[in-house]
Amino acid sequence: MTKLRAQFLFCFLLGISSSLWGETELEKAARLIEGRNFQEAQVLLDRAVQSEPRNAEAWFQMGRLQLRTKNPRKAVEFADKAIQINPGKANYHVLRGNSLGRLAQEANIFRAMGLAKDGRGALEKAVQLEPGNRTAVLALFSWYVNVPAIGGGSLDKAKALAERTQTLDPSRGHYLKGLVLQKQKNPDGAQAEYRLALAADPQFSEAHNVLGYLELEKKQVDLAMVHFRKQVEMDPGNANCYDSLGDGLVAKGSLDEAIKAYRKALALDPVFFASMLHLRKALEQAGRRDEAIQHYRQCAQLGAQEGIPQVV
Repeated sequence: MTKLRAQFLFCFLLGISSSLWGETELEKAARLIEGRNFQEAQVLLDRAVQSEPRNAEAWFQMGRLQLRTKNPRKAVEFADKAIQINPGKANYHVLRGNSLGRLAQEANIFRAMGLAKDGRGALEKAVQLEPGNRTAVLALFSWYVNVPAIGGGSLDKAKALAERTQTLDPSRGHYLKGLVLQKQKNPDGAQAEYRLALAADPQFSEAHNVLGYLELEKKQVDLAMVHFRKQVEMDPGNANCYDSLGDGLVAKGSLDEAIKAYRKALALDPVFFASMLHLRKALEQAGRRDEAIQHYRQCAQLGAQEGIPQVV
């Protein structure tokens, strides 16, 4: 191999290595954000945007970090930077929409209306860009279902989105249609849609969750437990699965097992608010007052650090 060719190959491989290293840094930052290691993520992302100011993904992750640390105004700013660089990525518009929605919650009524309109528009743009993007579809669907009509909410639009989704992803489409029917106080219709979701995809764990709660509402605790246990089996790394299992166990009267389930949920996600609350109540019901007090104090301390509601 000639010296010139060796130098070229070395530079080429160095370029690949640098590219892979940059991708790894961003992936690591994303994992740190999910793990709530915000300071470490900030260091990596500061380095990324300084070395590659035209890296849209780096600005996107910066925005995610700001939203997770309760700074939606900065999150919008960084989402806009990502969109300027790459306007065709749905997730960047989702970040913008979610951040504007958070800002709307903090604004006065007149300002909130404008922010809500812009937020909905960002989510609609995301779905327009990538109709099969689950994150985008679920964000827009959630907006339609949960936001008042004055802010762009609409069950009719939610149903239409669910039907469009069904052509691309039958299980997800049936699941979303079930959520609309539940919102419309039609539990039997919802149950039918959730079962169709499972028929289309037997591994669709979220359907087991909602079916479990529908069975609890009908006092069919044993049937509910079948769904909750199946969900844990399918998605053992999800804190919500163990929280739902705990709810089923409380309904069954198995308080000690429920406490273990809630503790498992909090081991997976220490700031999972539902399990914080449910564990305290289960400890009190089980007569374990000292543990309940200790848990309450831990939650109060964590809540002060994280800015989450106090467990009462």
